[in-house]
Amino acid sequence: MRSKLLDTHPWKMWAYAWNHREKGILLPSFIGGFFLLAIGIPYGITNRVSEFIGWTAFDPELPLDSSISYIPIMNIAYFSFYIYYILIPLFARTEVQRKCAIIFSQRLFVVTLPVFLMFLLLPVEVDMRSEIAGDDILTTLLSLIHGVDQPYNAWPSLHVGHSLCVVLAVPLVYNVNKFAHAALWVAWLLLSISTMTTQQHYLFDVITGILFALVVHYKFIRPVVAKCIEGEYDDAFQQL
Repeated sequence: MRSKLLDTHPWKMWAYAWNHREKGILLPSFIGGFFLLAIGIPYGITNRVSEFIGWTAFDPELPLDSSISYIPIMNIAYFSFYIYYILIPLFARTEVQRKCAIIFSQRLFVVTLPVFLMFLLLPVEVDMRSEIAGDDILTTLLSLIHGVDQPYNAWPSLHVGHSLCVVLAVPLVYNVNKFAHAALWVAWLLLSISTMTTQQHYLFDVITGILFALVVHYKFIRPVVAKCIEGEYDDAFQQL
């Protein structure tokens, strides 16, 4: 099982989505569902375990963290995070782009597994949520998320890390023009800032999320995406 999990070739679970890849948004939907289960379930389990234990390994809070005010409008940037999981497959039009979307997705999942272990072994509690108040729709939506997502699983921030992995991978898969590329980076920057204005993360979480993404991209994602573009996995996809 370990060798199959770490194998960079496409997994057999993608067979249905790959064989129906021409059918509208089926592939993006399949990948979105994959992340919902493969990331959401272990995230939820580790989050509840940390809440139950109630232990914090250390306190990374800085004076800057407590000085950042809650900004309701930034919740939009925070909620945009979930779009990143389907961003690459959503715009895939060629066979190579679809293959890269699958290879990227399974690779991002594998490299996230050690993070879940870190959430359990070195938990950090974010204790700033009491500052959030308001009856507007954006604050209400954030409060609903807080009801499910307990203030643990803080570092590295997956909001920051996963979205940055997508932003770094997009130019590998697509020929992005300068305007779209700049817009993508601005959107990611707002998302990263929003993790602090929503009182969800400390600056430490953001920085470690960035470091996580840089290591993952250059060591684990970019090499396999390059191999995919070069056609190394073509036979494996043909077998699907």
